Amino acid sequence: MLTHPLTSFESRDERPAMRFAVSPKATRWIVAGCLTLAGAYAATRLAAAWADAYPMDDSLMFYRYAINMRHGLGVSWNPDGVHTYGETATLWGFVVLLLSYLPLTPAHTMMIGSWLCAAGGVATMAWAVARNAKSEFMRSTWRVLPMVALPLVLTHTYFPHALMGMETMLAAGLAGVFLGVAIGWTNGLFRPELVAGAGLLLFLTRPESAIAVIGVAAIARLTGKATGRASARLLGVFLGGIALDLLVCKMYFLTALPLSFYMKSQRAYEGYHMSWRPLTHALEMLGDCSIFLVVLFLFTRRRERGLVLLCLVPALCTFYYLMTVTKIMGYNGRYYAPYFAFVVVPALLVLDARIDSQTRSREYWSEETGIRARALILCAMTVLALCIVIFSGVHRVAAALAAVDRRIEARPFEYEDVRYETTALATLPTSNRNARDVAEFFVAPLPAGVSIAASEVGYISVLNQRATVIDLAGLNDTKIALHGFSVDDLMARRPDVIWMPHWHYTYQRGILLSSPKLLEQYDLLAGAGGYGIAIRKDSPLRPAIVSQMQSYWARFYPGYDMNDYVARSVSWSGRRYRATDD
Repeated sequence: MLTHPLTSFESRDERPAMRFAVSPKATRWIVAGCLTLAGAYAATRLAAAWADAYPMDDSLMFYRYAINMRHGLGVSWNPDGVHTYGETATLWGFVVLLLSYLPLTPAHTMMIGSWLCAAGGVATMAWAVARNAKSEFMRSTWRVLPMVALPLVLTHTYFPHALMGMETMLAAGLAGVFLGVAIGWTNGLFRPELVAGAGLLLFLTRPESAIAVIGVAAIARLTGKATGRASARLLGVFLGGIALDLLVCKMYFLTALPLSFYMKSQRAYEGYHMSWRPLTHALEMLGDCSIFLVVLFLFTRRRERGLVLLCLVPALCTFYYLMTVTKIMGYNGRYYAPYFAFVVVPALLVLDARIDSQTRSREYWSEETGIRARALILCAMTVLALCIVIFSGVHRVAAALAAVDRRIEARPFEYEDVRYETTALATLPTSNRNARDVAEFFVAPLPAGVSIAASEVGYISVLNQRATVIDLAGLNDTKIALHGFSVDDLMARRPDVIWMPHWHYTYQRGILLSSPKLLEQYDLLAGAGGYGIAIRKDSPLRPAIVSQMQSYWARFYPGYDMNDYVARSVSWSGRRYRATDD
């Protein structure tokens, strides 16, 4: 007769339910140790970045809106108080409003906000698992936490966004909450109205998540996990909330949808140079979930298929949609990172089901379970071998994916850059921190009332709150977003300073810099601030602007005569080239 290695019984009927050999005290120490390791690593990364805080430029836009709200201007971009629907993530905007009261710099505020949300995201995923777990071991959020934290803290996609200051990590945390209540709803633990409420919070942080919420309701109905009436109530409340949001935004902003929607729907990024690799980044995110995907592959049984479909299908549908839009600033798969919970939670719940079935089993060991264990080990080794083979040819895979990315993005052409005629004998040195340097050492000291046009507006907008900032990318400018960019319109608005669009906007740079009106009305310093800076000739603030430009120039371009870089003429062929891979 086979017996358990630690305990023997005379009769199989006398065998109690399986218990873990590790004592509760030892379990607590193991969990605490794992969490300490994960927390220490995350804290170390934060401390390393804290001294030279440099969150994503776009994240600072939220801070500008927050300060204007504190000044009684409502949700406004400029000091004129005109309401502007530039915040795609409405809920993150209100979180930043609360964070803005912290005694920190704008950059540090955005970093600590996203870092805390990243930690919260780990906690909500662990809660979602524990709330729906069946086994005694997994019903503790404390015990599930290291299973989520350790794999995610080392990823290329999840944790880097903890330092970027964007809404990504808030969305990741809300996705955990949504899945926790959605799965609980299918098990009779929550009402559909609560699921819809959680879905609305997620929608207000990442609007495309509406696809995932609707998908969860549909899959729950199709797999028999929810009645048609319950699914209809969920969708009714959720879609009603979206309709109310659209109505309120239309009345308040005069546009129902965020300005980024209008920009991306009218081919505003013609000739855009940078590829944000939609398929590559989606696969990177799924690669960071590899350990959870392996668990799903090895342990999912028929009774858990409905749960897996409930989570994975809506996420994949959302990914498909995201591949069809221009994902500006999509570093490290930023648009996909909010949906980690849709892989992590079902994987751990499938593992929980296996633990529960074993603890309920009356057999500790048998020849059949031994064969199954060996088969699982063999499968795991095969998966590992395949990963090694794939990554050994990573360059060939990357090249193939780049070609697919280019076709998905429909980004076939970019335009030749402009050419300047100056007396300079050498080009100015460039920096990968143009946004912060120009903001801190040129824009910040400019007097109140100065008007600046630029495409990189995050840092300049928060370091000089008194400035009027015209967002050439249209994300915070209603006129450009709704009617498109026009050189004539920009000249009519008479900005005191134009910091030329980023190199990636090849078409916009071409039509702006080659316009005869530019050199008629502005002195253009070719290459200043990386992209070129123009100062209006008849600006009443010109003396202060020129003085500050001289100070900026002396700091970043010592040994270069500023007068040599004043453009005498600008030419642009308008020639198009096939888009290159970045």
